[in-house]
Amino acid sequence: MNIRLCTENELETLIEIGRNTYFDTFRKFNTAETMSAYLDEAFNKDKIAAEAANPGSFFYFCEIEKSIAAYFKLNMVPYQSDINDPESLELERIYVLSEYKGRGLGSKIIEFTETFAVENNCAKIWLGVWEKNSAALEFYAKMGFNKCGEHNFRMGEELQTDYILEKYL
Repeated sequence: MNIRLCTENELETLIEIGRNTYFDTFRKFNTAETMSAYLDEAFNKDKIAAEAANPGSFFYFCEIEKSIAAYFKLNMVPYQSDINDPESLELERIYVLSEYKGRGLGSKIIEFTETFAVENNCAKIWLGVWEKNSAALEFYAKMGFNKCGEHNFRMGEELQTDYILEKYL
């Protein structure tokens, strides 16, 4: 497995992976209209390009045998979505393509994130995860994350709750 920065020329691939993995994970919990509206809002080229242009945000691809299997995003202050603690790093959007699930990518991403955080003088990593995403909650607990709060997440017209999880390094 290889982890590398996503280049500006690869944003279309990143968008495609994001749309596909988000749809696969959450389609059974939302209407088709809600999913379509959210995917168009969250994964449009202008939005993703603007995020990628932030000097404190980093998109990474995970490759297996030169095929892109997943992506994730790391955010430093002031580009974090919520907490914005200068001693923290936000891990956002771990999106693994379904055919690569169960291969330990999530654990490798967490290890990479921990190393990145230490190298950038961060005392903790935090992330948001939907309260009903039991598989993700179980995985993050296994990786040493603990709930420290909540925030609202708008999914179409519905207001959902994300748990804020943190891990001190």
